[in-house]
Amino acid sequence: MKPIFSIVFLTIFGISFSSSAEKLFSVSSSERGITAFDFKVTEVKRAEDFSVLKIPGFQTRSASASRWMMCVYTELAILRDKEMWASIYTDNSGDDITIVFPESSAINDPAFKNVDLLGTQPQVTPVNTFKKFCGLK
Repeated sequence: MKPIFSIVFLTIFGISFSSSAEKLFSVSSSERGITAFDFKVTEVKRAEDFSVLKIPGFQTRSASASRWMMCVYTELAILRDKEMWASIYTDNSGDDITIVFPESSAINDPAFKNVDLLGTQPQVTPVNTFKKFCGLK
């Protein structure tokens, strides 16, 4: 009887652990001590090569908020152990932004195949470009 209990316990523990390891990313500018603007970035969907972020008020962001968001995209890429990211949105795409994590700067990179490019030509940004600017390790 003991081995069955151990297997059930380990299975439940493993499921719980993998669920918590898959916690979606969320960050708030106000929680980071920024007073010039107030934005919250919440990951609402995660796949291997991309994340969909919800950023209420995204379309009315200031230049400084936009730079902060690029730091957030860079931070997310680092957390996902990626070396590049590209953001996909248009002036009419609302509050949802897709962040793709390609392995090359080519638009035909496989990471782009499962996302809607919204008719745009996304610019791929190396993590190292923003790492120092954003104060990330």
